[in-house]
Amino acid sequence: MPRALKNAEQGERTRAAILASAIELFGEKGYRATSVSQIAKRAGVVQSALHHHFGAKEQLLDAALKLHYPSSVARPDMQAVATGRTEFVDEMMEAARRNVSDRHLVRFFSVMTGESLTREHPAHQFFVNRYDIARDGFTDAIAQAKSITNDTGRAQVSLLVSILFATSDGLQMQWLRNPSIDFVAGLERVAKMVGEGIQALRQG
Repeated sequence: MPRALKNAEQGERTRAAILASAIELFGEKGYRATSVSQIAKRAGVVQSALHHHFGAKEQLLDAALKLHYPSSVARPDMQAVATGRTEFVDEMMEAARRNVSDRHLVRFFSVMTGESLTREHPAHQFFVNRYDIARDGFTDAIAQAKSITNDTGRAQVSLLVSILFATSDGLQMQWLRNPSIDFVAGLERVAKMVGEGIQALRQG
């Protein structure tokens, strides 16, 4: 293997290890209580390697968020809903089933969501934008697929989307505190009601 390619692969492995360690520690301790040296130690790299790949801690947080939670309405799940290939509630359930397989990632998301309610948190605007984009993106997709064109109908769709997001976030928090809680089954119950609510709007 050429040396340049080998070095590139090693660099990617190092970068991935740093990101994974940051996600674990930010979820365990929160952003402010986690130091760059702690992340480097858990990743098994020297601190200078972390700075080489990501710069400061804030840039590392930003990279971790964007890797797992892209902020765009040009998402395959939204496009699938808009074209009628799948339903919004099915996309949410698929995401929930993925989430229960990665507890570290769910804890990271939940802790960062809570911490970033404060305006001075470096992820504050990221989460403001993320929820706005996700809510509006799925609302537009559902409205397109179900031919809902009036403002009242769109407002109801937006509310139903927000309700399922809130249920997912809340059940995830409970599941993190008590793993015996069936997060997926609980979300499925509410998803069924949301799906029925969307269908009723279409028929109306």
